[in-house]
Amino acid sequence: MYISLALPRSCPSPLFFTYGRNKKKDWFKLKGYPHIGYPLNYSDRYKWIQRYITDPEKIASHSFLPFIHKTSKVRRFRKEYNEDTGELITKIVNGKHQNRDNSTKPRELYCASHIDSLIYSYYAFKLGKYYEEKVIELDIPDVATAYRTIPCTKETQLGKNKCNIDFANDVFEFISNFPQQEFVTITFDIKGFFDELNHKKLRENWIEVLNDHQLPPDHFNLYKNITRFAYVDLIDLFEAFKNQIITQKRTKDGFYGPIKKKRVSKIRFLRNQNAIAFCSKEDFLQRKGKLVKNKRYVKKDGKTITRNYGIPQGSPISSVLANIYMINFDKKINDFVKSVNGLYNRYSDDMVVVVPKAHKTRVIQLMKIAIDESDLQIQDEKTQIFHFKREKNRLVCGQEFNKVINWHKNLIYLGFEFDGETVLLKSASLSGYYRKMKRNINRSNFYVKHIRNNTRGILFKSRILKKFSYVGAKRRRIWKYNPNTNQYTKSDRYDWGNFLSYAYKASRVMMNNKIKKQTAGHWNKIHNLIKDI
Repeated sequence: MYISLALPRSCPSPLFFTYGRNKKKDWFKLKGYPHIGYPLNYSDRYKWIQRYITDPEKIASHSFLPFIHKTSKVRRFRKEYNEDTGELITKIVNGKHQNRDNSTKPRELYCASHIDSLIYSYYAFKLGKYYEEKVIELDIPDVATAYRTIPCTKETQLGKNKCNIDFANDVFEFISNFPQQEFVTITFDIKGFFDELNHKKLRENWIEVLNDHQLPPDHFNLYKNITRFAYVDLIDLFEAFKNQIITQKRTKDGFYGPIKKKRVSKIRFLRNQNAIAFCSKEDFLQRKGKLVKNKRYVKKDGKTITRNYGIPQGSPISSVLANIYMINFDKKINDFVKSVNGLYNRYSDDMVVVVPKAHKTRVIQLMKIAIDESDLQIQDEKTQIFHFKREKNRLVCGQEFNKVINWHKNLIYLGFEFDGETVLLKSASLSGYYRKMKRNINRSNFYVKHIRNNTRGILFKSRILKKFSYVGAKRRRIWKYNPNTNQYTKSDRYDWGNFLSYAYKASRVMMNNKIKKQTAGHWNKIHNLIKDI
């Protein structure tokens, strides 16, 4: 799957320009990935909003198409530590010392069809407003930080709204200013999360947020589809229609060519062949019997039972539903933590609690009780306890293990490390950046020697520098070509560059950080790798 195949066309809807003037986040976002049925364009906005999406009666009877399912595999290189002493475990693999565990984490992702995606987006927008009103009513406006638009409140924060950099920095600043001499910070991780949300509790919380006694018919239709969803595997769908993939070329002048059906031999060539859809809706319905799967039933103890948990990760509405699901959990934990002058934050399934040392056991017990009541599970192996103490006007951090506290371990939260004084990028993130750099340059070296066209022997050094150096880190406004006026105009979108863009932004926001020093050697690394070619 890929993004932005079909670029936005003209958009005359008055509602669009209202969003543009007020600079509000617009829920109407067209997806560029190929799916079942033809893609939409912005010129249809008025038609879809006014005549269909905002009509509850039509949504109540809407027939949703299956999701397209894809498994994304993410490689992880994690260090292993002794559970008793916290010492790094080193293994000998193929005669070499190795202290990182190389594993792959699968993520099950689901993409909705173009119309369905707009419906989910609109109702996520509506539910988001109800959710914001509810968290204010419950006095937990700043507890859940993920999937929300939270305005910046400090001069040091960049942009209009907070991101994970700001959320992590808020936690580190709270820890740094905590008034006690000794205290603890505990991080928790929920197992599965989206895949484990109980349908009954989700429905109850959904009704509670709407302040109603039951789900309205249009909301119930969404609830029914998101909990009893059907899907088709990406590979199966491609194999069924690979001889008649729907394509449409777009010229350099911004004009679209005729829609054609053609054979595409492999999934990875879809973008190159300008695919806009796997098939039409009519063609899919003729073959759906062999393609459609569902997660309505699951086998347990040799019996097939109705699956009463799990929603698809990747749909536009899943994130707001996850926050709605956790609203009572957040209230319960936050009330106790605030009563002892501590801090509780939850970023999706990652939770952090800062409390006085005396309340450590009580917080862990309460967390387990509350998570059980939510029909979820905490990953015990990912629960980490960090002790902070003040020594000679310095705040020192150490991680608690079974037998000792390792005072050489730093708190890791939302991609950053904090030792009590200094903030750094997480070492795994930095290592991943350098691995990608090396892999990309090695690939470039291969094509320099083996490509069969007139660029053989030429290394496109500027491309490498834009991807991995400060050269491509600058924030740049995107200009779009308008075929009607034959001119380029400024858009509201920006090209954020590369990994260093993120690192440099963090260095400007984070307290007492040495992030720029961490990335200072990237230029020499790039040129040393290029010299080896």
